[in-house]
Amino acid sequence: MTIEGIINLMLIIFMPLFLLMMVVFQRVSAAHISKGMESEGVPPPSWDKGLGASAPCYAMAIFFRRWRGPTFMFDGRLVPKYARTIDKVLAAIYLFSVIGVSATLILAAYFDH
Repeated sequence: MTIEGIINLMLIIFMPLFLLMMVVFQRVSAAHISKGMESEGVPPPSWDKGLGASAPCYAMAIFFRRWRGPTFMFDGRLVPKYARTIDKVLAAIYLFSVIGVSATLILAAYFDH
């Protein structure tokens, strides 16, 4: 199999997974975590106007301590508290798909002739 075939296979696998997880993680996990945080008085990010742009921040805060502190863009202190087991699984698949799509695009750009 050539490098072009490998890149095409990676694109066929990771792009649909990424698009699916982008919707599922936002609708299931990020919405649940946002409700829990709002119940404790932590508002959703002001820059996220319902488009789901804060979903990557929630996924990162579930797994990485550095993302859990309050910053000017996002307050992730309560994300692990309200993350259920299904949220952790969806976040892992979401981050895996992001890494896969990113690697595919980098390889495609590098080997583009």
